[in-house]
Amino acid sequence: MATTRPDRHTQRYDRQLRLWNKSGQSALENAKVLVLGASPLSSQILKNLVLPGLGHFTILDDKVGDESVGRSYAKEIAAFVAELNPNVQYDVEIQSPSISLERDSEFFSQYSLILCVRQPREIQERIADIGWNAQPSIPVLCAQTSGFQGAFHLSIRELGIIETHPESLIDLRLTNPFQELLTFASQFNLDTEDSLERSHIPYVVLLLRALQDWKQEHGKLPLPMERREFLDYLRNRRPEGDSENYDEAQAASAQHIWRPLQSAVIPTEISSILDDDRAKDVSENSTAFWLLVAALRQFTEKELVLPLTGSVPDMKASSETYVALQRIYIAKAQRDLGVFQTCLDDVLARSQLTREQTGLDEDFVRTFTKHTAFLHLVRGRSLMDRRTDPDTDAIKMAFADPVNPTTVQYLIAFSASDAFYSKHKRFPTKFADSDHVVDFAHHYIHEIHLDLSEDEKSKVEEACIEMYVQNVDTVFVVHSST
Repeated sequence: MATTRPDRHTQRYDRQLRLWNKSGQSALENAKVLVLGASPLSSQILKNLVLPGLGHFTILDDKVGDESVGRSYAKEIAAFVAELNPNVQYDVEIQSPSISLERDSEFFSQYSLILCVRQPREIQERIADIGWNAQPSIPVLCAQTSGFQGAFHLSIRELGIIETHPESLIDLRLTNPFQELLTFASQFNLDTEDSLERSHIPYVVLLLRALQDWKQEHGKLPLPMERREFLDYLRNRRPEGDSENYDEAQAASAQHIWRPLQSAVIPTEISSILDDDRAKDVSENSTAFWLLVAALRQFTEKELVLPLTGSVPDMKASSETYVALQRIYIAKAQRDLGVFQTCLDDVLARSQLTREQTGLDEDFVRTFTKHTAFLHLVRGRSLMDRRTDPDTDAIKMAFADPVNPTTVQYLIAFSASDAFYSKHKRFPTKFADSDHVVDFAHHYIHEIHLDLSEDEKSKVEEACIEMYVQNVDTVFVVHSST
């Protein structure tokens, strides 16, 4: 007997599947994470990756613990964390990060993400540089805590995001209809005497016919400033009696008429991605994202629009009519997908690549075509750039935040603590160290030309004093870096 009960994998990861879908879960399960530094903070970070299904992690550290006498911190943490999820795989490298960097810097290039947990600044910067220059670039997250305060720096050169989880993927294409949709809409008699038949005309048809009639009468589609006039025009076409479909049409006009009319056919952000040099000049070293964007660029040059998603919202209509409407959109989406596949094959051939080499299977490509209107490209600054030339305006604004507690002083204090380590090869843990940390903070403020008031400087000094009070790994409270 067939069952609809979810499999064990779906049951186990049900919560996060709802958050980031199967593609996100697959990315997590195929990820390899390297952790530099075995510590309580490392174990907390790993716990939050292992529980939702991380594929593989490696801990790199050579410290030996006191409680587990003679045993490696890295081995102990890895074993205990792995118990949380039997599906996770792990390795342990008993070696200091500095020695690994000297012996084999290529070792770091095999990972999807590198976590530098409470590492000296020199190690952070060298690892971040490796991740920055890798092909494709590898995100490097540097995290540290002191007492109940924490800071992290994320170094990532570039990240193309396909599934941005927009509010809706639906594109009815009413202001720029395709021929099959126009033909379908023309088949309905809006003036029929049959009230039941009238009430089951889909609002897609009502809006499209109203737009086409307006265009015929005025020579163009309605302008956004003519919104009220068009809604009155639609309202005057409304028959007496049950007309819930007209209510749906009026409610849907904001998303499916006025928003498209106020936007470019291809959104500005998407156009800028399509015009990027990486989309124009792909090669065997290009990432999957840029290969897909290059294919999309070729598609839009040919079709002048983005691929149709094929999704249709619920609406009042007879079952037969609704299914027919669905088929119209799905068929168009399938044709667009076929054209896109041809464009992609051409891009891959020019780049001397295959689908297998790039991992661009049919599901991946279909997902991309459904999200082409919502792509997002993130480009960051290198860790060294952000430290030597931070956004001082953002720091000043953070000091002046009228709503949230001021925490940016801890970012400066952590930087001073790193400078202290660079000189003394240890973190500040004694009362006498606090004056030195404050001096390093003042030097950093002067170095980056940060103009602070006396009250703001006082907050920085207090934060620096806290660096020695509890400079141990504890609860991690996030303060994002500038």
